[in-house]
Amino acid sequence: MNTGPQNRRNHVRINLTGRTTVEIGNQALRISGTLLDISLGGARLKVDDVAEWSARQVAVIVDGLKTIADVVWSRAGEIGLRFRTSGKDASTAVDLFEHIILGEYRDQAPTARAWQAASVG
Repeated sequence: MNTGPQNRRNHVRINLTGRTTVEIGNQALRISGTLLDISLGGARLKVDDVAEWSARQVAVIVDGLKTIADVVWSRAGEIGLRFRTSGKDASTAVDLFEHIILGEYRDQAPTARAWQAASVG
């Protein structure tokens, strides 16, 4: 993995289909957004252009699963989130990540049953 200035990310991004809607917010703000990509470290969302997102802690909710993230950048209707890496927030971030990936790619992911059926037939 390249660790130079061109690649500051520690985790590989997975592009999403734009089907996953996310609720984000805190006590002062709550909006919906669409996931564009995700990694174990964070996500990029398309949102309505809302003024000054940076340096905000937000709840991220998908299908009732919730984690806490920090908004690390915002521009032109998109925001970048960084998931927490310690404590319960890290565990809930992994659960959310897995739920989203399974929801997006379940039909395309190989399973043990599919492999077994293919090898028998």
